[in-house]
Amino acid sequence: MEERKWENLSSDCLVNIFKRLDLEMLLLDVPLVCKHWYQTLLNPLCWQKLVFPFDYTESRLENALEDEEESVPRAIKFVVRRSQGCAITLVFPIFTTLEGVMFVLKKCPALKFLAVPCYTLMEDEEDIIGAVLGDPFVQRKSKDLLTYRNWSYILQIIDKICLHSKNFVGLSVKQAHITNMVASTIVSKLATIKCLVLNNAVFEEEEHLEMILLGGKELEVMYVRNCVGFDEDNKHILGLDSRIKDFRCEGSKAFCYEEDYKAMEFLPFPDYILNGDW
Repeated sequence: MEERKWENLSSDCLVNIFKRLDLEMLLLDVPLVCKHWYQTLLNPLCWQKLVFPFDYTESRLENALEDEEESVPRAIKFVVRRSQGCAITLVFPIFTTLEGVMFVLKKCPALKFLAVPCYTLMEDEEDIIGAVLGDPFVQRKSKDLLTYRNWSYILQIIDKICLHSKNFVGLSVKQAHITNMVASTIVSKLATIKCLVLNNAVFEEEEHLEMILLGGKELEVMYVRNCVGFDEDNKHILGLDSRIKDFRCEGSKAFCYEEDYKAMEFLPFPDYILNGDW
């Protein structure tokens, strides 16, 4: 029986395969295989899920995304144009500019799922949050996810979310300090949130985690891994998470010395959420 060659697969079959690959492979590997594969990549359905690596400095896309002369990195322009308006999921990398956000909002009318990491060193950070959460299109159609690396402004960020977005579904904050005020604000103002990632957080009291677990009636995903303030095998806490589909608390301790505290890699959301598969 003659062996079937990959390069001879039909275009429809290849599109179904390519749309599952990450952007690095679509941009840097697939086009080099053969002319047939390159031509298939011109189909906009291959570019429906545009998930950029969160920290592109460790990816092969670094040069294409770190473009000081362009307000919108050429890699973002390229994949958005390749999608021809068919993109349904877009996850920005860090150091996203306001111009980049506005470019995407204008060019992606079919967008249903948008994740924007806001980084503390950016001067136009608040403008980006307002642009994403306040855009009429986003409010009308898109699910909103926000990752934030500066926990000290978490209360202000929650206020902006409440002001601008009715479709907000997910928040990720690195090394948050969860006080009674923060916990009660999350419960009262983000009552419909479905995904909450608070890895590396410090909970002042175990009760603050309980407050979120009991008050987040629509929570489906919650990650509190490598946190301080409760033990990962706390039976009472684990008993409260029964209605949450995906609850992770590995590595969390009731107490630890500062020198023993190791911040895990900042992964804003689980991959299946970033890929829109939920």
